[in-house]
Amino acid sequence: MAKLLVINTGGTISMQKDATGSLSASAGDELPTLIEQLNVALDHHIDCVGLVTPSGTPMATSDSSSINEQHWIAIAHMINQAPSYDGYLVLHGTDTMAYTASALAFSCANLNKPIILTGAQVPLSSPGGDGVQNIRVSLEAFASGSTLPNIPMIAFGGVLLRGCRARKSSTHSALGFDSPNAPLIAELFPKLRWVSPTLPAVDGVANCDLTNSFSNRVMQLSLHPGLDAEMLKAMILNSSIEGLIVRVFGTGTAPDALDLGNLLSECREQTNGRFECAVIVTDVYNGSLELSRYAAGKTLQADDIIDGKDMTPEAATTKLMWALAQPRRDKLREIMRANLVGELTP
Repeated sequence: MAKLLVINTGGTISMQKDATGSLSASAGDELPTLIEQLNVALDHHIDCVGLVTPSGTPMATSDSSSINEQHWIAIAHMINQAPSYDGYLVLHGTDTMAYTASALAFSCANLNKPIILTGAQVPLSSPGGDGVQNIRVSLEAFASGSTLPNIPMIAFGGVLLRGCRARKSSTHSALGFDSPNAPLIAELFPKLRWVSPTLPAVDGVANCDLTNSFSNRVMQLSLHPGLDAEMLKAMILNSSIEGLIVRVFGTGTAPDALDLGNLLSECREQTNGRFECAVIVTDVYNGSLELSRYAAGKTLQADDIIDGKDMTPEAATTKLMWALAQPRRDKLREIMRANLVGELTP
C-alpha cells in the first residue's frame, strides 16, 4: 500500500460551466470522494489537498493558462516538504502541464520519488469526461511498486510519459500528450505494460545548488520569414529579458540577414551582461537540431547561443527559467548544455 499526496491545481478536470456557459475553475470539491472511490481496490492511503504557497497561503484553482513560476515553486515546495509520502499525484490543466512537469523535473531532481501529473480534456461534470480514467490509471501506476521511475511523469490517455520530454499533441483527443523524442515509459490501458521504465544515464544536478526558484525574465520566440533584426534587438535592449528560447527552423537554420549570433552578442554587451544567452530548439514537433547540416545554420554557432539539441520548447524554457534563478550565474552555460534530468539526448 502506497501513501500518496494528491495536489489539485485546477484545470479542466474540475471545471464547471459558469452563468455564460463557459468553463471556469472550481474548487473541485468532488475530487476527494471520487479519488477514494477509485482507490477502493488499490487501498492506497491518500491525502487530497489544494495548492498552497511556501508560506501556507492557499492558491485558488485556476485554468492552466494562468499557471506560472509561483505555482511551480508552490508545488515543488509542497512535495519536498512532505517526505513521508511514497508518491505524488498533481491534478493539472492540460495546456501548460508539460511546462509544469518539466519544471518539477529540475526543482525536484533529488527527490527520488515518483510524481505523476494528470488532468482531462473534458470536465468531470460533463458526460464522457476522460478525467476518471486518467486518475484511475495514475493510481494504478503507483501500485506498480519499484518499477515506477522516481521522476515527474505525465499519465494521460492510457500512456505514461517522461515529464521533461512530454508535449501536448491534441486539443480534443483523449490521447492528448506525446513524447516525440523519447519512448513511452508504459502503456497504462487496457492493462499496464512497461515499454521503457529503465531511464538512460544523466549528468545529474550534483554541481547545482538546487534552489527551488524560477526567473520569469525568459521569453520564447519562434523565427518566421521577415523577422526584423532591429526589432528583435530593440525588444531585448528595452526590456528586462535575461534569456531567450528561440525556436529555429528545421534542424537548425535561421535567416542570414538576422545574423542572430552577432545580434545576441551585441545585446549582451549593451546590457552589461543582463541578457545572458539564447537557447535554440527546433520549431518542428519531432526531431533534433543538427547545426552543421546546412550553411544557414552557421550563424547559430555562437558563444551566446546554446544548442538545445532535442529538448522540447517546454523543457528548454523551464530549464532556462530555473538556471537563471540559481545563485551561480557562472554555471549557467554548463547547466544548460548538460543532460541534467533526461531532458535532452546527449
